[in-house]
This record gives sequence, C-alpha cells and structure tokens, in this order.
Amino acid sequence: MSEIPGSIILNGIPYQGGDLVRLARKLKEESPAAWEQALGAFLLQWTGSADFMEVFTSGSTGAPAARNVSKKAMVASARMTVMHFSLREGSNALLCLSTTTIAGMMMVVRAMVQRMNLITVPPGGSPLEHVTDETGIDFAAMVPAQVYNSLQVPEEALKLQSIGTLIIGGAPLTPVLERKLEMLPGNFFATYGMTETLSHIAVRRLNGPFRSREFTTLPGITPGTDARGCLTAAVPFIEGGTIVTNDMVRMTSAGTFEWLGRADFVINCGGRKLHPEQIERKAAQIIEGNLFVTGLPDEKLGEVPVLVLEVVEIPETNAVTGMLDRLKTVLIREEMPRKILFSRKFAYTESGKINRNESMKTVVRDLD
Repeated sequence: MSEIPGSIILNGIPYQGGDLVRLARKLKEESPAAWEQALGAFLLQWTGSADFMEVFTSGSTGAPAARNVSKKAMVASARMTVMHFSLREGSNALLCLSTTTIAGMMMVVRAMVQRMNLITVPPGGSPLEHVTDETGIDFAAMVPAQVYNSLQVPEEALKLQSIGTLIIGGAPLTPVLERKLEMLPGNFFATYGMTETLSHIAVRRLNGPFRSREFTTLPGITPGTDARGCLTAAVPFIEGGTIVTNDMVRMTSAGTFEWLGRADFVINCGGRKLHPEQIERKAAQIIEGNLFVTGLPDEKLGEVPVLVLEVVEIPETNAVTGMLDRLKTVLIREEMPRKILFSRKFAYTESGKINRNESMKTVVRDLD
C-alpha cells in the first residue's frame, strides 16, 4: 500500500501516521458537525488496511447504490487531475463538498497526492462565506448551486473570481449561470464524470477565449459511442477498463464531445427523439428558477414534453399563458411543452441534481 498517500495537510497543519488516525477518529466521534463526522469517517477508511473504499452513486436516476472502489484507482484519478490542471505542491485546495460523495472524497485524495493544503468549510449552499479575504484558494470544486449562490453576494463573488482553478460538476449548469460565468475573470471549468469514473474524466472551459460547448477528455481517457449514440470511455484505472454510459453525445473529434442528454430521459414524440436537457437549456433563457422537462403519455404521439417548475406560489392562468407564449420564441414546435406543471419543492440528490422521478410526485397542479 506504499502507493497510497498516508498524510495530509489540513487547514495548514500536517498529519500523518497515528496523528492522522487520531484526528480522523476525533472528527468522526466527537465533532458536532455532520460534515466533519463524514470527513473523519472517510479518513479512517482511507488509512485502514483495506485496499478498497465504499462509495455511493449519486441516486439521480435511481436509489443510491454502494460500490467498492480501489484506493489505487482513486490515486490514479487524482494524479490525472493534478497533471491536467498543473496543480502545485503547497497550494491551497478548498473542500466544500461532502465527503459522502465521490466529488468530496476525490478533493481529499488530490490534496494528499499533491501535498496541497486542504482548507475545509461546511458543504452548504454558500461555502465562500466561510473563507476569509486573506485566504487564497488555488483549486476548488463546487456544484452549480454553490456557484450561483456565491455570485449573489458581492464579497463572495470576488472570492469566486480569485480562485485559481474552479471546477463545477454534479449537475448541469443552467444557461443563465453559464452566461454569468462567461463574463467573469478566472478559470472556470464544467466537468463530466460520475461515481463510476471516480469523478471527472472530461472538462470544458466556461470562460475566456477558449470557452466551449465541447468536453475534452483528460489524458489517458479514450471516448467513443455505442449503437445508441451513448458515450463510452476507456478509463485505464477502473475495473474492467471501459465504462458504458446512458449519456447521449455527439463526438466532435477523437477526444472531444458535446453532451446532449440522458438516454433514459429521451422523449419519443411521434417518432422524434427530444432531449429534455436541450429543451431545458433553451427554456431557462426565458423562465427563471429551477425547472425540468419530462415526457407524459399521449394517445396520438406516444409521449409529449411537459415543463415542470419549482415555485413558491402557483401562478395565475394568464401568467402561464404568457410563459408559453415566450417559450415559442426559443423552442421549435416539437419542443413546446403541452402543459406546465408546478411543484412547491423539488427533490434533489446530495450532489444537487434534480431527482426527476421523485420531483414528479410533488407536482400539485397542472395548468394548460
């Protein structure tokens, strides 16, 4: 197990060997904060004798499932990220994601692998409120909701822009958020990955002259597609070597692709396949707030798209009619939702994704 790092710099203090184990146990057993307990539990697992870690899938398309992943594979993934972003020893990395998720776990492993100073803050919606103005963050990972919230507070927005490299994943970015990031200084990247790939295997630049709609795979990753048009990827450090996804993509070169949407979310409307995520991206230009598109059975067409909005109050009929009229300016006829449905509270996964199936159970009313 000599390949597995057994030391960490945590909030400026180095720990290794017995000191690290004692810290982990103290966090797990004595901390009043659940996120610190989770960090302690992760560190105890990591410093244990087993070659594997237990991780859970995100649960965005079903119940979260436990998986055993190799510590060596996690180290290999961490090194891939460190090399791609040229992260330096001694730099500051921000941990603002729960270590019950692969994203949070991998931030810890990257800090260990590259001997970065890991700064820990609560993994809430506004993590930068806990970062002092004097603390320079060289590398961080956030979910879109954390980025959005940070941009609403001027002091936090300045801290966000000063981060050396910020990777954003866990859920798709809304067009509104992406447009805001395009205009800002800094180095912002969207990531593509999943628990099975041990965090991201591809990134795309969100701002600056090299911003793109296309993801570029990291060194050593070989992408492809299957008969469905879904992404496959040869990932040398995972068991089996190749992963087959349910993400439909358009390959643009040997190492780049454009993400279209989930195959299991596709709406078959009169023989035409509609990608809800593409409709959502257009709809978000017109309608503010959290939303998603899904398909409902239709006697004539098989399925038709409907738009589901998260709202505090159900709008009046004339307001809904106005929404539909505005949507006609950005959507083609086949994409137009046949109904707008409303929910006062969506269900979300821990990584911030909308759980569509669970959210449909909270729909309280539909209006034509």
